[in-house]
Amino acid sequence: MFSKNNIIEFILTNIVIYLFAMGVWSFWSYFAFVDLEQMDWQGSIIYLPHGIRVLGICFFGYKSLPALLAAEMTGPLLINPEQYMGTWSLASIGSIGSVIFARYLADWSQANIPGAIMSPLNSNNYRKIVLVIFISGLLNAILANTIITFLEPSITLDPLVILRFFIGDVLGACIVILFLSVAFTSLRANRLYSPLK
Repeated sequence: MFSKNNIIEFILTNIVIYLFAMGVWSFWSYFAFVDLEQMDWQGSIIYLPHGIRVLGICFFGYKSLPALLAAEMTGPLLINPEQYMGTWSLASIGSIGSVIFARYLADWSQANIPGAIMSPLNSNNYRKIVLVIFISGLLNAILANTIITFLEPSITLDPLVILRFFIGDVLGACIVILFLSVAFTSLRANRLYSPLK
């Protein structure tokens, strides 16, 4: 059922996704919280870690779940270990669930719309990835804030915070995807990387 190569590929995929996710968490947390005395629950206007969720689920599916879950649990520890424990971990699991649901919703909508303009999800179909980014950003904004509000009574559900989460998730995911597409395009143009090797 599982060959040695499949297991090695699974492990290497998760290691690479986890290391990249932790790099993105480190980069984002440095710029998001420089000289911040006390965090407040507003959300980031450019939330780069959402891009890792989208890329992991869209390109690797369930194979990426261990790395994504590990990054969601350990990434916030880089920012503020005291604040990001407990209920925040449940909200981050909901965030990954929103991307999974968004991908299946995008796949389902394309299968049930006659003459749909989008082909199946692959590395050349950025229109579907953008659709997944928007759907997951909206679902994550609502779901994460609802979970946090339910589990932390001191935090109230604010529509402006939900809007800020949505904008942050969409912009963050788009920036990560644009960065990677430019990086891999330039590497391929300079013959430093080829996906066929």
